Amino acid sequence: MQDEAATKLVTDFKILIDDADDLVKASATEAGARIGELRERLGKKFEQGKTALMSGKNNWREAVDCAKTQTESYLREHAWAALLLAAGVGALFGLLEWRKIKTPAETPPT
Repeated sequence: MQDEAATKLVTDFKILIDDADDLVKASATEAGARIGELRERLGKKFEQGKTALMSGKNNWREAVDCAKTQTESYLREHAWAALLLAAGVGALFGLLEWRKIKTPAETPPT
């Protein structure tokens, strides 16, 4: 679903760029109704792009909220496993830091 939204967004921006290019070309050679038509199309594409961005932003937020809820649920169900995992990771980092401190620094030759 998100891939479809991203693909549509990219397609809309490509169309937007093409319309902007047409507007620039038309303004160099024609005046009047054609420029007004292109400006109107460009304005519509900008609005569609804004809407697509907001929709994508909302979809992203929904996905983050869903992941957060699932993580919290898992941690509540498996609290001891999460605690042991966190303690193990902390111990590993502590051990690595301790080894780094205990390793004698290289002394320059005298």
